[in-house]
Amino acid sequence: MAYKLIKFADKILNVLIYTVLIIAFLFCLYALFDTIRLYVRASNYSVSYLKPTKEDPAKAFSRLKKINKDVCAWITIDGTSIDYPVVRGKTNAEYLSKDVYKNYSVAGSIFLDYRNSTDLKDLHSIIFGHHMDGGAMFGDVKKFIDKDFFDKNKTGTIYTNDGVYDLDVFAFIDTDAYDRYIYSVNKDDTSKQQELIDYIKKVSINYREINLKENDIIIALSTCSSATTNGRDVLLVRLNEN
Repeated sequence: MAYKLIKFADKILNVLIYTVLIIAFLFCLYALFDTIRLYVRASNYSVSYLKPTKEDPAKAFSRLKKINKDVCAWITIDGTSIDYPVVRGKTNAEYLSKDVYKNYSVAGSIFLDYRNSTDLKDLHSIIFGHHMDGGAMFGDVKKFIDKDFFDKNKTGTIYTNDGVYDLDVFAFIDTDAYDRYIYSVNKDDTSKQQELIDYIKKVSINYREINLKENDIIIALSTCSSATTNGRDVLLVRLNEN
């Protein structure tokens, strides 16, 4: 009798072990699927076919605005995975966890500071994006801390409904979320712009001389740094009005 009870208990124990193992396997499978889904959403695959062309950017923007009227630009940084539509919300929190289709997404969207003009003609604009592993969103901004990478990758393009503009990459800085120079929008104050230029030259980890002038348009590409809680990695580019 005791032997039968032990044998029965052993079977029950084996069933419980197998059940736990199956549940653990299914959980890992779900976690893997969820991670893949996150990075697919963070990539630009779902909208890459809508990327504007230099020949007819307005046509592409008409399609993009049917998806989301908040789309105001498309930014590409050569040599990186940065190749995304840019949106502008009513606040800077709106697109932190919402993709370009306005669906919930941990990766959020690439978005322009709500204080900036959507034509990107302010003297200083700020574009934000999450730092994602694998280079998604603004994950590749960090690469510019490497001097060799910085020296080799100097250009980009920004598309708006009004035209296509070349970008000159000229600086990378490591700062924090309270940097009053980097995170202050400047509409048209040239004296303030010169202060920004002087500051960037002073604090940059990597800097390229491109003969900046006080009326040049500067765009800061900002993402979180993994080094500190409020740390920020910022890539600075100049927009060239062709």
